[in-house]
Amino acid sequence: MHTARGRGPLAALDLDADASFDMVVIGGGITGVCVAREASAMGLSVLLVDKGDFGSGTSSATTKFIHGGIRYLENLEVAVVRESLRERRILALAAPHLVRQQRFLMPAWEWSRPAAPVIGLGIGLYGSLAYDRNRAVPASLRIPRSEWLSKSEVERAVPWLQRKELRGAWAYYDTLNLFPERLLLEFLFTALDHGAVALNYCAATSLEFGEPDDDGRRAIRGVRLRDSLTGLERAVHAPLVVNAAGPWVDEVLAGIRSTVRVLRSKGVHVLLNSIGGLHQRDAVFARAPSGGHVIVSPWMGRMLVGPTDTAMTETVDQAHAVRSDVDLVLNTLNATLSDDVPRVTVNDVMGTTVGVRPLIGAGKGETYGASRRHEIHDHGPEGYTGLYSILGGKWTTGRATAEDLLQLLARDDLLGGRSLVSTRHSAVSSAWEWAGEPQPFVDAAIARWQGLGLDRAVIESLFMLYGTNAEALLGLIEGDAVLGKRISSRDGVLDVAAQVVWGVAVEGARTLADLIDRRLTIGSLGGITGQEISAIADVAAPLLGVEPATMATAETARRAAQRALWA
Repeated sequence: MHTARGRGPLAALDLDADASFDMVVIGGGITGVCVAREASAMGLSVLLVDKGDFGSGTSSATTKFIHGGIRYLENLEVAVVRESLRERRILALAAPHLVRQQRFLMPAWEWSRPAAPVIGLGIGLYGSLAYDRNRAVPASLRIPRSEWLSKSEVERAVPWLQRKELRGAWAYYDTLNLFPERLLLEFLFTALDHGAVALNYCAATSLEFGEPDDDGRRAIRGVRLRDSLTGLERAVHAPLVVNAAGPWVDEVLAGIRSTVRVLRSKGVHVLLNSIGGLHQRDAVFARAPSGGHVIVSPWMGRMLVGPTDTAMTETVDQAHAVRSDVDLVLNTLNATLSDDVPRVTVNDVMGTTVGVRPLIGAGKGETYGASRRHEIHDHGPEGYTGLYSILGGKWTTGRATAEDLLQLLARDDLLGGRSLVSTRHSAVSSAWEWAGEPQPFVDAAIARWQGLGLDRAVIESLFMLYGTNAEALLGLIEGDAVLGKRISSRDGVLDVAAQVVWGVAVEGARTLADLIDRRLTIGSLGGITGQEISAIADVAAPLLGVEPATMATAETARRAAQRALWA
């Protein structure tokens, strides 16, 4: 059997030579993590692997919303929207400290297509499909009904928006996913609490099958793994393998006959400090006269604008934001600005994110109208039993996709007689309670820890990001005051050195990028400096066995090279 260390460092391929699990999940994005959570909650022994860091692909490059997908109603995907709205509530109640409700404005002009009344019908349907949105929901997460705002109300709310022919806007709500990287980790830690084992930087290099049976079918026997950083290899045995590799799903299947095809869509966002020096509190669905649109979201004192939705022309591993992607976002945004507001240029861009959506389809066709539904592909009819691939889907529906998979396996009697366990009312491991109002717990915790001499904003940030685990981080600072030092003095950057230690020792970070982009907040907030990178490296390098200067220099160069592609 496998050697499981339970909660703690997730890195290093230190499995037994003949490690055996009930299930191996390939892909540490939100879908793979949710599969591991669902399966381990049932008592299955699960190994989750990702060739990079957990959530380092598409799952960390979102618009930062858990949402129903209101625009999917244009494609008549009512079932997808209903499923997404159901899951929006379930995910929010599982981790109330990591989400907020956010008002959206969908403006309408005289030239709008669809026209304002039709938009209103769509928003009304969206609200009706979310009929259970406030069931068992704490006060801070309750979602009001949609409403129509007058032109003057919209002008006050969004001062940069084009006023000519503006009629007003429909207002509705969706759920802000404050830091998708951290929420994904919380679902992962919940799987670990159930006994799962997770390895990042661990590539599945090949699928291993038994000999053909009388019908020519071959049963899956496991996978061969290679540590992407050290080159160490292991064979792992399992009678069930789930391919949840997202945009890489067909690459995992290289070498076997399969009808699986993936339509890859590139989604780029840009981060701005403001638009012409102006800010707004509402997220805005900003549509240009050409029909193109971007979502402009206030986030952590900044503005996140995007996404693009274009067919991939490069391989997934080469996906980066380039100048044409940034220009596409900015040109669309600028077409929605009032005449007296300065146009946004590439010089205003603080940073970019890029993700590759794994849509159901084939080739390099049109992606905007492609379905966002998920599909579970059983490779048994193709001659490979025990192997399943997950196609399509979205961040919001990762848990539902996992639930569907486990129901399929139960129906086919592949779970060893185990009963299904529902996670629809399950909190993540760091939540104070399921569907609980987090602020009273935070206020009480701040009162307990204010003697450390930390700013209230820092303590509150730790509890927002780590939930109950913030107590352990504050305990580190209590034992060593140096760990309470902030990484940066920039406005809005509240990360402290203890988070770096925690990121390596508990959360399995193996590179500086893991820490900056997915364990701390600083990498998401744009404009990180060489000095800030060095400050993080000074804390992390001894824990990772690397020279600080070497680590910092390499990371600074990597970021400069990426920026050069679009700046």
